[in-house]
Amino acid sequence: MLARAFQNDPAWVWLVPDPQRRARLLPWLFRVGFDVTAADVWATAGPVLGAARWMPPGRPAMRVGPTLRALVTTPLRLGTATGAFLAYGGAVEALRAEAMPGRHWYLAGIGVDPSAQRQGVGSALLQPGLAAAAQEGVPAVLLTNSAVNLPFYEGHGFEVVREGSTPEKGPHAWAMVKWP
Repeated sequence: MLARAFQNDPAWVWLVPDPQRRARLLPWLFRVGFDVTAADVWATAGPVLGAARWMPPGRPAMRVGPTLRALVTTPLRLGTATGAFLAYGGAVEALRAEAMPGRHWYLAGIGVDPSAQRQGVGSALLQPGLAAAAQEGVPAVLLTNSAVNLPFYEGHGFEVVREGSTPEKGPHAWAMVKWP
């Protein structure tokens, strides 16, 4: 589902320009991302039409075992795109830290199947993390590489606080914050 949702996302198009190769790699990349990231995950009930990963403040971002496995398998799968993939990840984390160095809930990823977009699924998936951030009195933070997402997030109270390339000469990104 996430592979379909992100098939035309600017970051993934930049990283894997060939659409067929991207369609083959994205399911694996998202599976690895879920294994590696120590996030809280919410998904739709029944058939999975959408999913969101929220990182609470203070939790280690990565799980050690899956991260070590990913370090071995990623170069085998991505080949020459491995350097760009790692540079992108580093640039995203740097932009996030610049945008919000203090405690916050981080939306580490959200996606809705194209067949279910604009039906409230994404809004519903935002709610658990937004509620948790509000309860703790800390900001909620996200990054997006797609300008078309800005009005959606702004409609949920986020504002752009930083933007830049991820990495230099890479896809443009916007860091957004919803203040408590």
